[in-house]
Amino acid sequence: MFAYHFPPENAIGGLRPFRFYKYLSRNGLKCHVITAAAGAADIVPDAESIPDLFLTESRGGLGWQFERAVRKLVLPAVTGTRWAFAASRAGQMFLRANPSARVVILSTYPPLGPHLAAWRLAHLTKLPWVTDFRDPMGDNPANILMPRRSRLIERFLERRTMRDARAVVANTDGAAERLRKIYPQWRDKIHLIWNGFDPEARVHPAPLSMSSRKVMSHVGSLYGSRDAKPLLESIARLVDCGRLRPEAILLRLVGVAKPDSVPGPELLQKAARQGWLELITEQVPQSQAQGITASSGATLLIQPRSTLQVPGKLFEYLQIGRPILAYLPPDSPSERILQHSGIPYRCVYAGKEPAVMDQQIAEFFEMPWADAVPSPWFEEHFNAERQTAALQRLLESVATG
Repeated sequence: MFAYHFPPENAIGGLRPFRFYKYLSRNGLKCHVITAAAGAADIVPDAESIPDLFLTESRGGLGWQFERAVRKLVLPAVTGTRWAFAASRAGQMFLRANPSARVVILSTYPPLGPHLAAWRLAHLTKLPWVTDFRDPMGDNPANILMPRRSRLIERFLERRTMRDARAVVANTDGAAERLRKIYPQWRDKIHLIWNGFDPEARVHPAPLSMSSRKVMSHVGSLYGSRDAKPLLESIARLVDCGRLRPEAILLRLVGVAKPDSVPGPELLQKAARQGWLELITEQVPQSQAQGITASSGATLLIQPRSTLQVPGKLFEYLQIGRPILAYLPPDSPSERILQHSGIPYRCVYAGKEPAVMDQQIAEFFEMPWADAVPSPWFEEHFNAERQTAALQRLLESVATG
């Protein structure tokens, strides 16, 4: 398994491959994990950490300059280009040490590095390759500001992945359907295994941090495709017109926030003076993040630009069982999950007129906030143990041809 992110790294992208490792191993499959996360072998004995030299070596070398050029001019952000070659070589060494093993290669994206490593190893060894898309590659809303050439390269790489992988896993119904529409010739390769939660690490509601106010929290980064600006502007209007009392509500935003994802300093400073906004612009450890979320009276979900993705935090929110305000586009997979979850929620649709947004947000704060229990449907579809059983059937099918 090639997984760039993996525990103990504090990255949400490492949770899904860790859950797969955990339950596949428990079900009798030997899983060897190759990751960029330092200290992974301290968490699981079958993990091998290959450092990403772009992040660890001194600047100025030829290899570092090459990858810098790739990241700046071709594929921005963390791609793991050179890491992919080192990880692939580690995979070859593992195969040489286990010559009699029947092997399937599994990689999980993003970033691109694991897919590159798996593609190279599969090409060299002719072993079957199963690829897992946690985010869409070709039409990722987070990449909308990338240069056109970069988006074309990502679409090319996605097509090559679709062609060469023996099976392709998408983690939302929208993402799976997108792949089937774009690549009808390979639709039989495409499988849906949702993201979800670990039943042995459930998140439970905690006592409310404030009994006298309605506290709503969002813990996580805000950036281009997760833009909280319209929500904050709407709450500010509701406070200014007197429909919401600032002493009765509190919105907590915890995590790195890009300047274009929040309003300007004037509104933020005014909201802080009025007392209805608490902005902590730094990343916090996962345990602290869960504590803030679990002790809030409601939670905020922000995914306004994607009809393909589901934020991983939604599954924590639903386990906690308190009301959810979801800022989404219409007909998103997140809304379809909320509809069947059994947890009270309200959707605010991105792109609606300010007056409509104001009414939807006001109704959310005015409705009763009470705890609820997730539905049996939620347990059936998003329990990671059951999801991994589906992945295991797929891996065994691929292994036997």
